[in-house]
Amino acid sequence: MKGIVSLAIVVAVAGALLSGCAAKEAKWSGDTASMVVYAKSIPLYPGAKAKDAMGSDSYGDTPDSHSEGMAIWFEVKDYDREKMLAWYRERLPNATTETLDDGMIQLTVPVPGGEPTENMGVVIGADDFRVFEHTKAGKHKKT
Repeated sequence: MKGIVSLAIVVAVAGALLSGCAAKEAKWSGDTASMVVYAKSIPLYPGAKAKDAMGSDSYGDTPDSHSEGMAIWFEVKDYDREKMLAWYRERLPNATTETLDDGMIQLTVPVPGGEPTENMGVVIGADDFRVFEHTKAGKHKKT
């Protein structure tokens, strides 16, 4: 009986130590979250801090082709592209993966409950990453 209790204690302590070592995903700050419509549902890599943002307005040949985009760039201390790519592939298992012309890796997922042309995702570069979204026009706050 003592052996079973001792083993249970060792397992409990080991579990607590291991879970404590796992870094928690970063949180979207209020300012950064307010810039996006859907992308705040994308998890942020542990330690990620927003460093830049850029919006876009795109027009096609028809009135319904007007769309908006937003991208937020993040930096991470001790950035490791391969670790980040594995982390995002685990959390976005249904993402389509594309290697962009500049060598960056883009993971894209549809917007849950969004319109057919709307999407969001992550672009993982050599030194940083960005979270992006493409929406129908009129969904982003005007600044």
